[in-house]
Amino acid sequence: MSPRARAEARPLRVLILVLLGAGPPLVGAVHEPVFIPLLAGCALAGIAAHWRARRAAREGQSLPPVPARRLLLALHALLLLQLVPLPPHVLRLVSPGSFSFYNDPLLLPLVAWKPISVSPPDTLRGLAFLAAFSLLALAVFREMGEVPWRRHLLLTVVGVGVFLTLAAFLQAVSPEPRRIYGLWRPRWDWAVFGPYVNKNHFAGYLVMAALVAMGFALEAGSRLRSAFARRRRAWLALGESEGNAVVRWAAIVMVLVAGLFASGSRGGVSAFAMAALLLPLASRQRRRTALAVALLAALGVAWIGVGGIVSSFESRGVRSSRLDLWRDMLPMVPRFPVFGDGWNAFATAFPWYQTVWKTDWIGEAHNDYLQVLIDGGAVGAALVAALLVIVFRGALARAGRSPLDLAVLGALLGLALHEIVDFNMQIPANAATGVALAALAVVPPRDAAHPAPGVP
Repeated sequence: MSPRARAEARPLRVLILVLLGAGPPLVGAVHEPVFIPLLAGCALAGIAAHWRARRAAREGQSLPPVPARRLLLALHALLLLQLVPLPPHVLRLVSPGSFSFYNDPLLLPLVAWKPISVSPPDTLRGLAFLAAFSLLALAVFREMGEVPWRRHLLLTVVGVGVFLTLAAFLQAVSPEPRRIYGLWRPRWDWAVFGPYVNKNHFAGYLVMAALVAMGFALEAGSRLRSAFARRRRAWLALGESEGNAVVRWAAIVMVLVAGLFASGSRGGVSAFAMAALLLPLASRQRRRTALAVALLAALGVAWIGVGGIVSSFESRGVRSSRLDLWRDMLPMVPRFPVFGDGWNAFATAFPWYQTVWKTDWIGEAHNDYLQVLIDGGAVGAALVAALLVIVFRGALARAGRSPLDLAVLGALLGLALHEIVDFNMQIPANAATGVALAALAVVPPRDAAHPAPGVP
């Protein structure tokens, strides 16, 4: 890339970092005053990246194709199909649950054309989110693949995670720990932790940030080992920049892991633990990586202790908080078999089938894979599964090249595991971070023949 092109790209790349950095501290961007600008910024970044790519192609530059672009377009097409009004007999054939939703409350048979989605406004909003984050993925893929900017993005994730953790610790010892930043107390505040309304979503971000920070720590350890090999008195390297970097990154990992455990999120801690256990399997030096990951995680656990998370498991059983809820949702699957009940329309459809927690409004399935199957049917589930295969195939292919590539795989794995019991991909700030990491995972390496320095 020419110096002129680099200068032109810089504002767009900074915009991407600002978008990823601003959302999590602002209550996870779950409210309209934050997520509307976030979506607009993502769309702007994606459009600008597409325009730059087209101009580069006209100038004769060879650009890699965007992976899974046809799958993403097909997913958008599915959402548009869910919004198209259909004749009653067709609706009854393709989506019995949608037909019943519209027909059963009527005194006379349904004659008006109705869409597959049981809540078109919610599906339209879901389409806006999908489009904006798809454009963010395009922007990250096109603009953040160079090593310096890739590092900037990962440093942003870690830096935001540290800020969230410190804010959470200060808030926890304040007179009103449920008042975010000491300024605002949400109406439903039972799960507030740090700047997030829900501790599980706070933990969802820290799962990603902690695993990315481990990548930087592993990288620092690799450089320290190289410094040892270069010096006659190896121990002198401990007092130089390489040794300082190891201490610094170990401290950052300790803070993030401590914040994760302090949140008391059972799903977040479990996802982090499983991802940390699986991560060394993708490394070229499994034993060394496993030992380093275990030591880094142990620092945070030793600081905060496991008493809080153990009491969380003891006080709330998995059966009552998750299994009974999912079992109540399963009858929805055959009622919306092919195209689902409408993307993001779960909260409207579920009350018709709800038999547990009848006095509570359940807005999410607390399992994003199950909700994709209900909201998108077999078609939507197949498209999302194919997207996940492409992302993890790319992440695995890159994982052995450098500690940071390994960390991206770990962060995505932690997020994917947490989605089994939660809905981080419906929290705008967490979703934007997950999408950005997924886009990094599928960027083709600049030099596929030679791994980067410091490969674990």
